[in-house]
Amino acid sequence: MPVRNAEDKGIGSNSIILRRGFVSNDLDGTPLLINFKGEGFRVSDTAVSLWNMCNGISFQDLVYEVLSISSDKESGVRESLRTMLTQMNKASIIKIRY
Repeated sequence: MPVRNAEDKGIGSNSIILRRGFVSNDLDGTPLLINFKGEGFRVSDTAVSLWNMCNGISFQDLVYEVLSISSDKESGVRESLRTMLTQMNKASIIKIRY
């Protein structure tokens, strides 16, 4: 059976999100998320905070965590998180277990 990615299957409520790689800073102080291939990605402090929450948390629990510190509606938070997590997954700085 072929492995399906986030675009094929979608990130479900029970999907488990695991961070990969590590955090560093660029020479100018910009945060970097670096995957195990050594590829660095310039990101915002918000992205680093989200990455730090990806410690084996389910997608649903991650939504609840973000909602607790956000004034956005749940549907908007879900969609934003799916977009960000899909990008992070492609960059190999998180792993999504379906």
